[in-house]
Amino acid sequence: MYPRQQAWKRAAGAALVSAALAAAAGCGGGGGGGSTAASEAQDVRGAGFAYSAPADWQVTRAARSATARPGDGPSLASVTVLVLRSRYRPEFFSKVAGELDRVTDTLAAKLRGKVIARRSILVAGIRSRQYDVAYSRAGSSLIDRITYVLRGKSEYYLLCRWPGDGGESTGCDLLTSSFRIR
Repeated sequence: MYPRQQAWKRAAGAALVSAALAAAAGCGGGGGGGSTAASEAQDVRGAGFAYSAPADWQVTRAARSATARPGDGPSLASVTVLVLRSRYRPEFFSKVAGELDRVTDTLAAKLRGKVIARRSILVAGIRSRQYDVAYSRAGSSLIDRITYVLRGKSEYYLLCRWPGDGGESTGCDLLTSSFRIR
């Protein structure tokens, strides 16, 4: 591996681990999934990105993130933007996917859960990596769907959470299908 690739791998790994741990620590009030038609969606805008969320979900924004949640419960859909130390190059996707697999396995272990699905998907026309992580918190089972979208020097960390005993939240489908970089 070339020195530049090694430096990028270390930088990306550190950024991804910190993002994953920050997202895992940021659990909080959301609600059940419910079904929402695309016409009943709101536009959620953040630092250089936008996505759709159910119209009745509450949105909070910070400098580098935007989160949508229903009234109560664990469900949420959020995007956090992180800066990579080195520019991501799509031709290294296979190597990056292996690193993301390891990072997400580590996150699942810290949550005392497990990765129950991993896949490569297109998000906003960008080849991305997505994981479903199952774990328990305060006696409730949860599923986190984590999607890493890398472009240039930016990592878009898409996180969707729903109760493990219910179906996937409508917010999750809206998040990945409508996410766009502005």
